[in-house]
Amino acid sequence: MRTRIKMRQEKNKSQRRRRRTSTRKRDGLRSRIKKNLKRKWSSFKRQSIRKIKKNKFKVAFSIIGLLAILIMVILHSMRSTPFEYGNFTHDARFKGYVISTGIDVSYAQGDNIDWHKVKKSGVDFVYIRAGFRDASKGNLHKDAKFEKNIKGASDAGLLVGVYIYSQATTTEEAAAEADYLANLADKYRIDLPIVMDYELYNGGRLARAINSGSLGTSGINKNALAFARRGWNRGYETMLYGNYDFLMHYASGYELSKSTNIWLAQYHTQATYKGKYMMWQSTDKATVPGISKNVDLNFMYLNPKDTYRSLRSSAIGKRSIEKCNVQLKSHSSRYLGFAVKPGIVVYDHGKELIEDKDYRVAYIKNTSPGTGYAIVTGIGKYKDSVMTSFKIKKLL
Repeated sequence: MRTRIKMRQEKNKSQRRRRRTSTRKRDGLRSRIKKNLKRKWSSFKRQSIRKIKKNKFKVAFSIIGLLAILIMVILHSMRSTPFEYGNFTHDARFKGYVISTGIDVSYAQGDNIDWHKVKKSGVDFVYIRAGFRDASKGNLHKDAKFEKNIKGASDAGLLVGVYIYSQATTTEEAAAEADYLANLADKYRIDLPIVMDYELYNGGRLARAINSGSLGTSGINKNALAFARRGWNRGYETMLYGNYDFLMHYASGYELSKSTNIWLAQYHTQATYKGKYMMWQSTDKATVPGISKNVDLNFMYLNPKDTYRSLRSSAIGKRSIEKCNVQLKSHSSRYLGFAVKPGIVVYDHGKELIEDKDYRVAYIKNTSPGTGYAIVTGIGKYKDSVMTSFKIKKLL
């Protein structure tokens, strides 16, 4: 019995020794593998660092290139979808013209307009209501959202114009409206003619004056011209807004177009007004990205060969910007997800003119691949406008 117990103990001891030996061998193998991997990793890091130091400029340029491609792809993906405004037919007289798309807004469009989204959607210009004469007592008031709207639109790169809702019954009131509008406009960059929005309001003071016979077509025209003359004296081009009925049956739109620009309002798929007009308001039911409420849709007609000639009598003696040498700094650009502005240089007999002193530059159709346009307008000692085109290429 003792012999068997002793033999079993010896056997157990032998098995424990074998297990310890096996464990030491496994531990030793693991240790050697770890040490080998550590040596290889250290060697790889040293070699990599030496290569990076040796080719640091190539590595840097590669990283910068990859980041640039990534940024361009992100910007391209941020491009807004152009807004759909309906199917409108333009008068045959505007064949070959550049047709710019715009809107007009007032307090009625609310507080939360995303002007950058409006611009990226393809809107080129906006007319902002600056003020109004009330239809009852005839007092002048500022639009509650004027400052917010004009700052937002200007910051987004839209062409900006301003208008005043008129109920003028005398030339004195019309001139006062021009002064009121100019006083508000003077604080901002204004790209477009200032506008007298001459409308009949049912039961209002203008309608009462017309219905009573105290104000006829001659008086209405005199009021519109009084607004225009005061606007000219304040340094602005001018425009009269009126619907088809008003221009045909109350004012003489044909006659007024010789002295001021005409903004026609006719809600139809095609304008039938035969008189001269610079802009057409086609609907008040347009929807635009960035604005939650409906807006008025407008088309501005620009002749690329004879863009704009000043109608201001106060512009007599000023030199036309058309006679100057207008040059683009770049004739072609890539679309990178934001508005393209290639820059302009203007020379008059070899002398370089100064932007915002001698001329002003605005851009349209510059938020998507295709053809964009720069509109150069003379200011100060210069007058009129010219337009030049540039190509916008796709990113990819």
